[in-house]
Amino acid sequence: MTESKTKRYLYALFLAIAVASVGLVLLKFDFQILFFIRDHIRNPFLNIVVPFYTTLGDDGIIWIIVGLVMLIPKKTRKCGIMVLAALLVMLVVNNIVLKNLIARARPYATYPELVADLADLIHIPKSYSFPSGHTVSAMAAAFTIFSQHKKLGIVAIVAATLMGLSRLYVGVHFPTDVFGGILVGAAIACFVYWAEKKITPFLIAKFKK
Repeated sequence: MTESKTKRYLYALFLAIAVASVGLVLLKFDFQILFFIRDHIRNPFLNIVVPFYTTLGDDGIIWIIVGLVMLIPKKTRKCGIMVLAALLVMLVVNNIVLKNLIARARPYATYPELVADLADLIHIPKSYSFPSGHTVSAMAAAFTIFSQHKKLGIVAIVAATLMGLSRLYVGVHFPTDVFGGILVGAAIACFVYWAEKKITPFLIAKFKK
């Protein structure tokens, strides 16, 4: 094994251990974090702003709009197609497969008071909890944008991060749901990036014949 391959394997191992460690820490404090947010961070102002913001992510609507808008300028058209493709993959992988396979109950199923104060301001989801669909769609779109347009991607990643945090604020997801959503969203973005690199040259070659 060459030295460069050894370094890559060590880096991948370190990254896997780091991700697993963060996940385990969050898992240990899942409920405590939600109650801390409820007792120490919620306030009248955020109780209006955050529910409105998190509602923008229902069914990935804000990211669908972003993808459609990016189809208009020629400069961002390819990225727009990739964003919409990422959201389609997300629908299958996350909403149809992972959520139903893992079947984790929402935090408010155990502690209804987590959503009691905001029940009139948010849509209370009935689907399973892990991974957070809002977070997966946001991160899949944001990382896809970042792969094509760095500056715009940074803005999208910040917006996606806030979307994930908003799910904790309104009490409909565990921290590990959001953490898992980040990983799944990033994986989907990587898959779409890889697929585009494989499919585009193939289509170009076909059209040239």
